Amino acid sequence: MKKIIIALLIILFIISVFTGVYLIDKAFLPHNIDINQPVTNNQDNHQGFLADDLENLITVGIYNSGYLYHESHDHGINKDVVEELFRRMKQDYKIEILPRVRISSMISEGLLHMGVSTIETPERAEYSYFVPYFSEKNDVLVRSDSGISTEEELLQRRDIKVGIVRGYYYGEHYMELIEKLEERKMIVQARDTEHLYKMLNDGWIQVTFNLASSYLFYIDTYSIQGINIYDWAPEEEPLVRSLVFSKKFFSPDDITKFQQTIDEMREDGTLYNIFSKYIPEDNAGRMCEQFWCKD
Repeated sequence: MKKIIIALLIILFIISVFTGVYLIDKAFLPHNIDINQPVTNNQDNHQGFLADDLENLITVGIYNSGYLYHESHDHGINKDVVEELFRRMKQDYKIEILPRVRISSMISEGLLHMGVSTIETPERAEYSYFVPYFSEKNDVLVRSDSGISTEEELLQRRDIKVGIVRGYYYGEHYMELIEKLEERKMIVQARDTEHLYKMLNDGWIQVTFNLASSYLFYIDTYSIQGINIYDWAPEEEPLVRSLVFSKKFFSPDDITKFQQTIDEMREDGTLYNIFSKYIPEDNAGRMCEQFWCKD
């Protein structure tokens, strides 16, 4: 009998230990955590971020780039496009102003849902979806006091400095030219677009490359005088710019919804109207080729 009582006491002790451990563990779980919820991994979101009646808040990264957007007046082409896109989709969103290079890295890391005005590359396509909404090519900006008007003249000079923005893609032709200029020690890297135009205005650089939607703003803002504009790559097609979406949040079905809405904005002339609101019609026409928009 004594042995039975001892055995029962041991069993009760073991049960009480396991019960206590469970209760302590449960007490340290946040009240809003579902312990059965699977851990998110780095794969594509096949279920879809917009699947639950479009209730999710989407954060959109926007960067300073002249008439595309500038925080000094808190408006621009990209902000207008984003606002109209989400208004039509009845989707909640918020905009965060971030450095351009930071937006790309945050999307790749799954720290940001969406960005704007991005060129699709094989590397970016590994972690992003793209919805094109305009196209634009870079022009060459040359200080008139440099005495340069052609690419050949530039390559013959060693007293000229050419400014570029670190990490920016200028198109195949100009990237090849930049490589030649780097070999000649003629390249100066700017931290960002603001820094680039300050150097141009102060005469630290005499040549740079940029989009009309950007340089028209900065030439006016900084009252930069004596700048000649050239197209040294007339045969090169404009670069397509896209809204960019993190694959860690969105599914192909989500992207189809965004693409359909952008298509509607193109077909009813909304995109062209947004572009021509900020820049001259001839430049808006260059941005908004027939493939993308109509007036």
